[in-house]
Amino acid sequence: MEAHCSDTLEREPFSVRDNVIVVTGSTRGIGKALVHALHALGARVWVHGRTPRACAEVASQLCGLWVAADLSDPDGVSHLCRTVQAETDVVHCLINNAAMEIPRPIAELEQEFLAQTMQVNVTAPVMTTRMLLPALRSAGGASVINMTSMHQSVPYPHNSVYSMSKAALGMFTETAAIELARYRIRVNNLAPGAIATDINRSVIEAIGRDQFAEWIPLGHVGTAAELIGAVRYLASPASRYVTGTTLYVDGGYSRNLVRYWPTAEEG
Repeated sequence: MEAHCSDTLEREPFSVRDNVIVVTGSTRGIGKALVHALHALGARVWVHGRTPRACAEVASQLCGLWVAADLSDPDGVSHLCRTVQAETDVVHCLINNAAMEIPRPIAELEQEFLAQTMQVNVTAPVMTTRMLLPALRSAGGASVINMTSMHQSVPYPHNSVYSMSKAALGMFTETAAIELARYRIRVNNLAPGAIATDINRSVIEAIGRDQFAEWIPLGHVGTAAELIGAVRYLASPASRYVTGTTLYVDGGYSRNLVRYWPTAEEG
């Protein structure tokens, strides 16, 4: 097996061809972009969303594999995992992408809102990883990619619950990476910055795209397409010696919140 993996690494380090990849929350936004890109690279992708109609619509353009499940309900998480494992006993990559992000100031927080956010953003990816563990182990070298956020380490006013949920998922990643290494399962975070999707369009529009661009060292708000290379790397043999880390894909935004010197134009 080791010789085979070494040969694959040398010949096709970024290949995900014929790999079974499960992407939660993949009927829109980042997740949808990922399943289309991974399918184009030859992977067998599982589409997941909350409604059968949305799942079937996206999956019809790909491999036809889909499962509808509400991850805010523990039974929905179980249904997702049972459905996948009924079809295949091997999962090469799990991308825990589904999340909820609803701005709410601390003064307006309610226990139900806190519980729902933590269920979707933390408990669901943790338990999906747990339930798909047999299939991940069977791959003989699998990858789990947890979609966190730059806000796992950068405070986000009016989004305290979202930020803490991503921080919790980030620490799960670091711990799981150590625990699952014995099974040759890599676990990493992919932390996007300001990415133009439906989930955060209102925030970008409220602040202004030009203002965001000014804050981001690379000079523009990111797109879902700009995450694909990072996902391909973490999903493929190219990253087989990488685990327990966070890859920020944010144009330098999270490291540029404090300006220590003037720009060239300011002298």
